[in-house]
Formats: sequence, C-alpha cells, structure tokens
Amino acid sequence: MPCWGWSGFYGYGIIGSLVGFGFMILFLILIYFIFKNLFKNNHSRQNQKNKVSNEDVLKILNEKFVKGEITEEEYIRKKKLIE
Repeated sequence: MPCWGWSGFYGYGIIGSLVGFGFMILFLILIYFIFKNLFKNNHSRQNQKNKVSNEDVLKILNEKFVKGEITEEEYIRKKKLIE
C-alpha cells in the first residue's frame, strides 16, 4: 500500500523525489524551448516582411533621379551608400 509520508513517491524515498524533480526540470526546459522557437519564428517572419532589398531601393532611387526629384550628385552619393 502506498505511503505519502516521509518516504515520498510511493515509498522510493529521496531517490524517488530527486527523479521526480529531475523530470519536472526537463519538462520545464522543454516548454521553454518550444515557446522560444515559436516566438523566434514569428519574429523572423515579421523581419522578412519588413525587409527591402537593395534592388528595390535602387529602383526607387533611379525613379527619383529620372523624375528630377534629386540631383546627379545626390544620386551618386546615395547609390554609393546603398551598394
């Protein structure tokens, strides 16, 4: 018959308590990594949506130069910064 007194986990004593505590720690670590990976993947997806490639920026810069919104000096300076 199981006893929940000083002997703990069905009579296995301190060893049973340590094993149970170890499993609890492993379970908490598993939960931590699951949540960490879920939020990391969500964060990386948001970064991919917000990223603008250099090609897109150069296209916009070229359009502004063609429309006359920026001077040739500004165009050259900004193009060097982008590349």
